[in-house]
Amino acid sequence: MTTLTPAPVSHLRRAVVSVIIVAFALAAIGGIVVLLGAELGETALRVIGTTAVVGAFSVAVLCCAALLGRRLQTIGVVGTVVSVVAAALVVWTVWYQGDDGSVWEVVSKVTGTAATLSAALALASLLLLLADRRRAAVRRGLIVTLGLFAVVTALILVLIWAPDAVDDRVFPRVLGIAGILAALGAVVVPVLSLLMPDNRPGTLSPIAVARLEDEAHRRGLTPDALVDTLLAASAAPPSQEER
Repeated sequence: MTTLTPAPVSHLRRAVVSVIIVAFALAAIGGIVVLLGAELGETALRVIGTTAVVGAFSVAVLCCAALLGRRLQTIGVVGTVVSVVAAALVVWTVWYQGDDGSVWEVVSKVTGTAATLSAALALASLLLLLADRRRAAVRRGLIVTLGLFAVVTALILVLIWAPDAVDDRVFPRVLGIAGILAALGAVVVPVLSLLMPDNRPGTLSPIAVARLEDEAHRRGLTPDALVDTLLAASAAPPSQEER
């Protein structure tokens, strides 16, 4: 799987963050204006609900965007799109005033599905930042946790689309156990990655990284640009005087 080059990734991340900041700022301003009004009517509550929705799904988009430029960036892109669609659907349901029960039932199920997938992909994107770790315990824990995420997501989707087929005694217990184990894995795997760092031969020490960053700052370059400059200089053919 190919990854984006650093420059486009940087621009894309800035664009995503800028859109999120602008959208949330507008929603927040609207919420504050409403709260400063005389009374909290139905419209005011909907404005406040819209602000909360935009804020919640902005976090989901940021989590998914963290994978941009990495090996598994496709999942991040899919998660970003799903989160945006889910936010739009939830905002639409907040403002919907129709009386058609059949339409509302279908829309509510689609909205619940999109919101569930958005949350699952956001959490999975954060965990997939550890996908390159070499420790067996971290990799196995990551696989198990992602599998539990998939199970919990599937069970919630069954609950949304086929509630009549759910066993009221067994299903809640299975969903609860899977959810607890998934939450446990989401905490344990990152902790393991901190307690069991990779032993990669040939990697730069923190001191070397700090020296590169300091020198790059002194020259007015980014660390990557400094490394490119130094490598290009070392690969250049020797001058006539050096010969």
